[in-house]
Amino acid sequence: MLLSVIIPAYNCKDTLSAAVDSVAENFKDTEVIIIDDGSTDETPELIEYLKKSYDCIVTERIKNSGPANARNYGISKASGDFIMFLDSDDTYEIKTYNTVSQNLTDNIDLLIFGFRQNFLGRADDKIYSLSSPFDIDEFYRNNLLNQVWNKAYRREFLLKNNIHFKDYRYGEDRIFNADVLKCTPRVIAIPDVLYNYNIDKSVSLISGYTPEKFDACKEINRYYSELCKDKKTSGYMFLKNIVSCMTVLFADNCRLTKKEKKAVIKEIISDTDVKTAMESEQTSAANEIIRKIIKTENVTMNYLFAFTVAFIQKHFLPLFLKFRK
Repeated sequence: MLLSVIIPAYNCKDTLSAAVDSVAENFKDTEVIIIDDGSTDETPELIEYLKKSYDCIVTERIKNSGPANARNYGISKASGDFIMFLDSDDTYEIKTYNTVSQNLTDNIDLLIFGFRQNFLGRADDKIYSLSSPFDIDEFYRNNLLNQVWNKAYRREFLLKNNIHFKDYRYGEDRIFNADVLKCTPRVIAIPDVLYNYNIDKSVSLISGYTPEKFDACKEINRYYSELCKDKKTSGYMFLKNIVSCMTVLFADNCRLTKKEKKAVIKEIISDTDVKTAMESEQTSAANEIIRKIIKTENVTMNYLFAFTVAFIQKHFLPLFLKFRK
């Protein structure tokens, strides 16, 4: 069997059918492994219906423990030569199987392809795509190493190198890819846009607040500081992560008081890793201004900066996307 497509599923009754259809109706020589991560809505019933509709579907139900563990479980059950990952609210393009299968040769361990960031209900779609030769700095700067669903991984390579998802609720994809790249895989990148990363128009671009996000960002920075050839690349991406760690304090699910938010910001901007990263100048004027704001270690200034960025993201998304690098 050529491919195993792993889909973690948690309370996704409204989107899972489209995700599964995009594989089952268009892929050959493929198994679709749906891992129900302890759903509490009608997702289990939907999975049973889909299983009866398509012979290629394999299903497992586990106790809720997050997408990282669900994907690890899927890897342990996979039998395909290559593994791909599909989120339950996304879809593949019709041509994905033909394009991917033509490029999966015996001489590669990792295939990278392009994707479309699709804000449903908005005209703000954005394409992320690069082609070979693979350059880790260029691909990291262009947001093509932040996710696992625009890739195909040789299963034997993952098992041989004991590569698995670490139990984070943020950044587990980037760390997984870093673990893959550390093992020097044979990589090919194609410019074809094969994946639709769908974001509902009613959902804020700001991800939900998780207390462990900053620790995950620091680990990501340590990984990619070693992998990238140019330290400006990892510094630029770490700056983006630091800003994200502050803006999520204003996410809808964050229940911290203003005083507590300021305490978190103080912890971030006074961290040794952050101080070290902020010593290097940025390559753009906008990022250099951000670096200087963080470097002041002024809690109130950084609080107001993070609040402003979060406000723009929530209420003026097209403007934010236009100026975001």
